[in-house]
Amino acid sequence: MNDFIDWLAQQWQAFIDWCYEIIIFILNAFMWLVLQTFERLLEGFRFVFAMIDPPQFIQSGISSLTSGIPSDIGYLLGATGFSDALALIGLGYTFRLTRKVLTLFQW
Repeated sequence: MNDFIDWLAQQWQAFIDWCYEIIIFILNAFMWLVLQTFERLLEGFRFVFAMIDPPQFIQSGISSLTSGIPSDIGYLLGATGFSDALALIGLGYTFRLTRKVLTLFQW
């Protein structure tokens, strides 16, 4: 009788192992599907952003914009920390747009 109970326990354990492997396979397949979908979504974003042409003043460079500023005004802007202020404003806009993109425009 003990042999039959041991055999039955082995069969039950084999069935549980088989079910566990099936569940792991399904989870891995789902993870693969999610990753493939996310990869395609990112490729779509990259394609859309590549289609957008940058403005003309950016193509010629920032130096073309700043070369027209007189030296007195340039000194005043440098002494007051205008470039640091613009950097903080740019950082704020970058954070805001990144937050919107990562939350799928919910905020």
